[in-house]
Amino acid sequence: MPATPVSRPHTPPAFERDLLLQLTKRWGKRVAVKKDELDLDGHFDPELPDFPEHLVPLLALPGSPPPDTDGQRRILSASWIAYNAKTTAIEDEIILPACRLMLQERIPVRKDEAAVAALHQTIIDEHYHILMCQNAASVTRRRRELTDLTFDPQAWSVVRALQERRRELTGTARDLVEIAFALAAETTINAFLSTISTEFGIQPMNRITVDMHRRDESGHAVVFRELAVSLYSELSVEERELFKDALVQGLDAFRAPDFDPWVGVARTGGMDITADELREAAANRPAAPRDTGPLQTLLADLGLSEALGPALAIPAPSSTPAQRS
Repeated sequence: MPATPVSRPHTPPAFERDLLLQLTKRWGKRVAVKKDELDLDGHFDPELPDFPEHLVPLLALPGSPPPDTDGQRRILSASWIAYNAKTTAIEDEIILPACRLMLQERIPVRKDEAAVAALHQTIIDEHYHILMCQNAASVTRRRRELTDLTFDPQAWSVVRALQERRRELTGTARDLVEIAFALAAETTINAFLSTISTEFGIQPMNRITVDMHRRDESGHAVVFRELAVSLYSELSVEERELFKDALVQGLDAFRAPDFDPWVGVARTGGMDITADELREAAANRPAAPRDTGPLQTLLADLGLSEALGPALAIPAPSSTPAQRS
């Protein structure tokens, strides 16, 4: 009697297991730039706040008299404008330059068709995110009579941190620092976007705008993680140390509070505070918890969990592996 053949699990070919290839194939169906543009003005509700109150440090300052109802409303509107200004600065000053950099032949990341397509798609996404931010802030400026409220892109802590770090660097060292900061951004931004996108008490269009951005960034985290792994494997020992150090600094910079921009936000609601007062209050507040799942996955992919986990105060992994975005 012939032996019964042993059934073996099907192993898909390598190209079907390529995350970048799968992302690029689904790009047209999943990203914000391919969807209908939101009717921001048509769905504006003047009675709803523009931003979550609990995310505004001004409104929790000890010893400061709370603003009146109109002042608080204006502060929340200005906070939404500030959020969009910071997001635009991060995309324009940190993410987009790193994407263009990784397309250069001198950077040893994957250069196959899927990787190059993923980078170009990410560049298109990020430019559209900037447009989304500008449109959302523009409606709020006009409807809340805050047309003169602007923010210097260099006022944000993370942008200044990158500029200070790369100021004395040239060549490969400068390239690696820029990519490390962008990797830090794409690994951490989703947690903050998720906080706003689940706030159903604010302007619906504001929440939906952030949620569309969040969905795109889930894919970008995979793109940057895959490319970072290919880059790290090609670096020398000295370059790896530089990259690890820049990644830690970038992650810290993205958690660092901002002070100067909030002075302008406070002024819109009649609050007279200084950056030093905000700095002192921040020093006495515990750091906000953060979702370290994507970061743990990144460090595991790079083989850096043991080396960098303690430095970043990352808890020990549970018995269940972190899911990939």
